[in-house]
Amino acid sequence: MRKFKFFLLAITGAAVLMLGGCKEKAKYDESAFQDDLEPLTDDELESMDENTDDEMTVADEDEMTQGDLEADETKNKESSSDASTDSTESQKKLDEKGTYTDKDDVAEYIYEYGHVPSNLKAETYDNADNMFPVEDGVTYQQCSLDTDGKQKIIFTQDGKRVYYTADDGESFEEIY
Repeated sequence: MRKFKFFLLAITGAAVLMLGGCKEKAKYDESAFQDDLEPLTDDELESMDENTDDEMTVADEDEMTQGDLEADETKNKESSSDASTDSTESQKKLDEKGTYTDKDDVAEYIYEYGHVPSNLKAETYDNADNMFPVEDGVTYQQCSLDTDGKQKIIFTQDGKRVYYTADDGESFEEIY
């Protein structure tokens, strides 16, 4: 019985503490909201009334469908410039059996297929100078794009990180 009394006393105390903060209501400084407000002038009110249509009409299903079609056409026109560049890029998908020497084409090819085109030879890149991120299990390969060996593509074994150097490793450009 004694434990029950302590239990009731603890519950009552907790309830008093919880409800004690509810007696005071938060008071807002209404002047903060009044500083920037200015009433509309009669001219502004009249122009608002002129620009509104008080009549409500119900559109039938055909009118709603027509409105949706017009909205879709507008959306399509707005995105047509983006779509034309996207479609050009998607049509440009490189052939896996093709041969490529342009840095952007080779980089895209490696990123897409994970290996170099058949006309290029991949060699191990040791990354001894830690120019690229060092991670367990990640190895790098390289292929030369020119006969001098100055223009190179360096890439991870999965082809998802691709870099380019035009000066035999003095500087690098991340492509993917």
